[in-house]
Amino acid sequence: MKKTNWYVAALLLLTILLIGSLAACGGGDATTEESSESATTEETAEGLAADDGKVYELSLSTHDPATSNKTKFHQEWADKVMEASGGRLQITVYAAGALAGGTAALDTLRTGACDIAWIYPAYFPGQFPKSEVLTLPFGFDTVPQATNVLWDLYESEPALQEELSEFVPIMMHSNPSNIIATIDKYPISKMSDLKGLKFRASAGAASDLLLAWGATPMQMAPGDIFQAVEKGTVEGYVFDLSGIISFSLQEVTANYTDMPVYLGPYYLLMNRSSFEALPEDLQQIISDHSDRDTSLEMAYVYEGDERRGRDVILEAGGNFVEVSDADEAEFREAGQTLLTNWIETNTADGFDAQAFADKARELAEKYHIDRDALNAELDEMGL
Repeated sequence: MKKTNWYVAALLLLTILLIGSLAACGGGDATTEESSESATTEETAEGLAADDGKVYELSLSTHDPATSNKTKFHQEWADKVMEASGGRLQITVYAAGALAGGTAALDTLRTGACDIAWIYPAYFPGQFPKSEVLTLPFGFDTVPQATNVLWDLYESEPALQEELSEFVPIMMHSNPSNIIATIDKYPISKMSDLKGLKFRASAGAASDLLLAWGATPMQMAPGDIFQAVEKGTVEGYVFDLSGIISFSLQEVTANYTDMPVYLGPYYLLMNRSSFEALPEDLQQIISDHSDRDTSLEMAYVYEGDERRGRDVILEAGGNFVEVSDADEAEFREAGQTLLTNWIETNTADGFDAQAFADKARELAEKYHIDRDALNAELDEMGL
């Protein structure tokens, strides 16, 4: 009988130890659902579950250099979130593609290898088809204008909401209009000047435009452009002035065709599982810092960079090449094929692509900003 009692006691002790070790294995990443549920909670005045002071660590990936004003804005956003959370949300910004390059960011975000990523949909053709309406050429003039259009479409169009439903949108804005830049011997003032030349371009509208204009597009990440131009792999690229100075491309190109071609949407997105693993009050803090106003702040940072980019290029000896009205009309006419193709490709399953495109253009008129008025705003903001 004593022997039986000893055996039962030993078995009970072994069971307790095993349960304890399994519980210890469940710890670790503070952003996991299990660790979130294990935290002691209480009810705040707003009725949201509040953590007892536990720190949650998140990662934010961007392909821009750490010196870029866009990266600095992402860091400021992360700092504001940390302050609002009382230090319980710690967001580390990984710049220059350290966590994921621009073309790898979407997969990295989807797998949860990073929690938040700055995504340029043009790097992922076909995966954000409704968002591509912003890339249709010669449709938008400024970043604030396109940003407001994007938010109006998102708030009113279920098709765009569904396209982004996999993630939690934090910022939605555009980049400035891209232009054509080339090495010294190839100034571009008319469409025929492009024939036979090789250009770096993102997938989607930029590549399609170059093909329509007779050039050869080559897709590569922004960080690879400098070396590609320097080695003669390409004769030029399509990029915005802000990006040109962020990656010091004014050092390897000399000519900049003074004709805004197209712009595209940018999204700062959060992995939905990472978001839902947070206590409700921390989810609310992120939501409070994820809105149109925050996106417009980034839009004006972009425009300030764009204006500064022109000065930096001129100081480096760059040449802004003028395009006559007749030649610009030729560029525009060839570019119209992109609008036609987008409508044909996206008209399916009850989605009225023509109406969606028309609405985007109508909103562009609504939010049009005169360039002089925009510059006055930038002056007032110190940008």
